[in-house]
Amino acid sequence: MISRYGRREDAMDLTGQTIVIAHPSADLYGSDRMMLETVEGLVSAGAEVVVAVPVDGPLIPHIRAQGASPVVLETLVLRKSLMSLRGAFSIVAQSGRSIRRIGSFISRYRPSVVYVSTISIPWWPVVARLRGCRVVVHVHEAEGHVRPVVRLLLVLPLLFSSAVIANSRYTIDVLSQSLQRKGSRALLVYNGVSGPSSVVTLRETVADPVRLIFFGRISHRKGVDVAIDTVAELRRRGRRVSLDVVGAVFAGNEAYAQAVESRILDQGLHDSVRMRGFRDNIWSSVDEADIVLIPARLDESFGNTVIEAVLAARPSVVSAMPGLLEAGDGYDSVQFVAPDDTGQIATAVETIIDNWSSWSSRAAHDRARALERHAPRRYQDEVIAAIAGTAAAGQPSPQRNPPPIPS
Repeated sequence: MISRYGRREDAMDLTGQTIVIAHPSADLYGSDRMMLETVEGLVSAGAEVVVAVPVDGPLIPHIRAQGASPVVLETLVLRKSLMSLRGAFSIVAQSGRSIRRIGSFISRYRPSVVYVSTISIPWWPVVARLRGCRVVVHVHEAEGHVRPVVRLLLVLPLLFSSAVIANSRYTIDVLSQSLQRKGSRALLVYNGVSGPSSVVTLRETVADPVRLIFFGRISHRKGVDVAIDTVAELRRRGRRVSLDVVGAVFAGNEAYAQAVESRILDQGLHDSVRMRGFRDNIWSSVDEADIVLIPARLDESFGNTVIEAVLAARPSVVSAMPGLLEAGDGYDSVQFVAPDDTGQIATAVETIIDNWSSWSSRAAHDRARALERHAPRRYQDEVIAAIAGTAAAGQPSPQRNPPPIPS
């Protein structure tokens, strides 16, 4: 039994321990919500939890609601915008300030463990380990598409970690290409995903317009423009569909959002595609949808959105990227397509529409599987065991081989 702030009776006992969590954002997307699950588990185990984030944002009140203490501490966060000559100078300038601030922060709170929830804040594991802390790094990134030297630079701070958690086998594979020893000893913990408390049943008969939804970060990587092009293609085929886009861009990527808006107007889709903006709770939006589109065009370490679609009992059309394949493995309501292929996505949507009874039945059955496989309580227990140092390294959980990438 878990209360909002109280102890869970069967939880590991971390009473008296102060644990610092370092996190790179204050948003409410996939890795942010996984961090909140970690906070809930640690607080339930009796730990005093302090969460350091570099900026203020919607994540802050959720941290407080879990019974932890949020602190805004501006430190270096590696972002795509820094991958340039000018960005390199900025990294050097920010690094000195970050090292001093992290050192002072650790001296103030004297944590027994520092949990770093990403590889994009590189100075946290280095400084924390040099200050004598146990350091656990949770890797949510699998940048298999970038140059090997860049991948190596991204993961070098893991050499200062006491333990590494990875969110998928694919993440471990990519990590092992750069740091084989760290990859071989990484602990595999599949994400625990909280679904809706109840599900609005799909329509018995799908009717025009068929309601599609994309939810998540608005970015080129996530393929929002591909989802919009899919609507245009389906209209050319005589299908009446609509698309809700739920999410927002990250700071500095506003040009992509403007390009998306222009794309909608240029293709005459202003009456079919609605940009809904960021929503803290996506479930009411998903309840109104028939089919979920997940058209990512670059590597995904793991697909929380795939699991969220399954938990909402909605059939989905998903890019066959390694991490997404791994997330959707074993779910009959997930249809994989070649990445960046509007024609395949449109055909997959038509397949679901034309066989609606079968696909809606599959979605209902898959929800029950996902509730067990990705239960937040299981995730919390496994992550807390890694943080406390009681988990066995190099023994990832069993998982079936994912389906092949469509040609």
